[in-house]
Amino acid sequence: MRGVPADPDAYADDVRADEGEAAELGATGVPFFVLDRRYGVSGGRPAEVFTQALEQAWEGRVRQMAGGSAVAACDADGSCDT
Repeated sequence: MRGVPADPDAYADDVRADEGEAAELGATGVPFFVLDRRYGVSGGRPAEVFTQALEQAWEGRVRQMAGGSAVAACDADGSCDT
């Protein structure tokens, strides 16, 4: 990290990529929370909103992991029974 003050542009490309990704997810301000790099929650929201977003992210991850295979269930650790 010592190189950053010496070169303020050292991470500029990475920061711009993060900004672009956040904008695609709908970020217009802070706080903004990204779940599974695919879902975004903006602002201070009630716990129910975060619960719903986390459930949606988890369901999307389970579908992605299944990839058409016969996955019956996945636990919170990501272990799936076929």
